[in-house]
Amino acid sequence: MSGEHVGSEDLAGKDAPRLLALLKEMKDGLDVVKSKVEALTVKVKQDKLPTSEGISYLEAKHLLLLDYCQSIVYYLLRKAKGLSIEGHPVVRNLVEIRLFLEKIRPIDKKLEYQIQKITKAAEGGPAPDKIVTSNKELDESQKEEDPLKFRPNPEMLVSKTAPEGGGGVYRPPKFAPTVMDDDKISKKEKQVLRREKAMVRQAKQSSFVNELMANFEDRPEEVRETVGAESIELTRYLSKREAKERQEEELFTRAPVTRREKKLEKHMTKSRNGLLGLTDGFFDDVKMLPLEERETDGPIEHSTPKRGGKRNKKRKF
Repeated sequence: MSGEHVGSEDLAGKDAPRLLALLKEMKDGLDVVKSKVEALTVKVKQDKLPTSEGISYLEAKHLLLLDYCQSIVYYLLRKAKGLSIEGHPVVRNLVEIRLFLEKIRPIDKKLEYQIQKITKAAEGGPAPDKIVTSNKELDESQKEEDPLKFRPNPEMLVSKTAPEGGGGVYRPPKFAPTVMDDDKISKKEKQVLRREKAMVRQAKQSSFVNELMANFEDRPEEVRETVGAESIELTRYLSKREAKERQEEELFTRAPVTRREKKLEKHMTKSRNGLLGLTDGFFDDVKMLPLEERETDGPIEHSTPKRGGKRNKKRKF
């Protein structure tokens, strides 16, 4: 007997700090519960809170919570006495009740709106005994409810327009005036901007500039299917096809292909030999050469050679 007593004292000494913290937390919670329960019991005794014909789900849930609290108190009592709880039915009971409370959480969310509606009606509506009904009556009332009751009320809307006066003229609201920036730019500056944009556009299409950019960038070298410069027409076609492919991947749909697009694709696949781009920048290169200007003020006339030296005479019949 003495050995068992010493073992229980050692077990109680090990669990004493944790038990004291739990008892303190439990005491604080019990003080709050006691104050609320006493106020409710006074109202129930005075018939201010009818307890009959309530929601059966809440009654079952309250019984589970009460059983859970009793099991916790008994669990702490055995701990305070230094008794072992290994294999005791109270542990199994606590686990089962906790599992039940976790499983009924979706039901709490579904009934939350109905319960709040009933409590709000009880606070500011008629007598509570006429509001609290059973589950069966609640379901029947929901089925009989007119859905038009939940329609918006136009009278509660705030009018955005002022009340009409006596034959006044409608005047639209005035916004802050703004000045267009284009008005400050002269024609010469606009022309310079257009030339710069055109030069940038031509530089992007130039194979020489693209090669320089590829050399200065840190990207890996691109392996191309063709040798030589590709034509502008082919470059535009490839960019349009890439944009179309990106759009198809985003929308998860395949865009229809017309006969004209099929014919153009066939032509482009045949012409991807690197020779179409040889003459694309020829005009730009020749334009930059320092050619001598002619002294003629008028436009340059190009004489077209005549076929044969003799004129064709019309025959008279």
